[in-house]
Amino acid sequence: MQPSNPSKTLTFFLSFVPGVGHLYLGAKNRGLQFLILFFGSIFLLDFLRLGLFPFWLPIVWFYSLFDALQKADEIVLSGVVVDEPLVKWDVLKKNNAWYGWGLIVFGAYLLLDRHLPRLWSMYFHINWYDFRSFVTAVLLIAVGVLILRGKKVKNNGEEQ
Repeated sequence: MQPSNPSKTLTFFLSFVPGVGHLYLGAKNRGLQFLILFFGSIFLLDFLRLGLFPFWLPIVWFYSLFDALQKADEIVLSGVVVDEPLVKWDVLKKNNAWYGWGLIVFGAYLLLDRHLPRLWSMYFHINWYDFRSFVTAVLLIAVGVLILRGKKVKNNGEEQ
């Protein structure tokens, strides 16, 4: 049940917990998906000890907050809020190759980050983290050189 004239102030404060503002507005599907996305991300970040991905949480939090405020405006203007899900599951079924590759890359990242350092230290006498930062630096320099050497734009037949 959605409020007939929702309070934007109450929506704002309820949206400090991602998804709760949506539930207040009557967008149950979207609200539950935001709740699962936010708290599921916290669980996975902690469970898998993913120190690389905490930037994800503020993005979800801000998006949820501003989305709930926009939904409140929709109700005020049109009188109805469309409970569009955040993730459309039929789209996931059609584009499953992207998700499959994403899971493969994520699994490879976990293997490289968690298990390769132990194997590396068994066979080589170089610290894995020093080696990793060296390779990252070399790759950044190589990409920078490639960008600087990229195709020159021709303007009236002249290279710039």
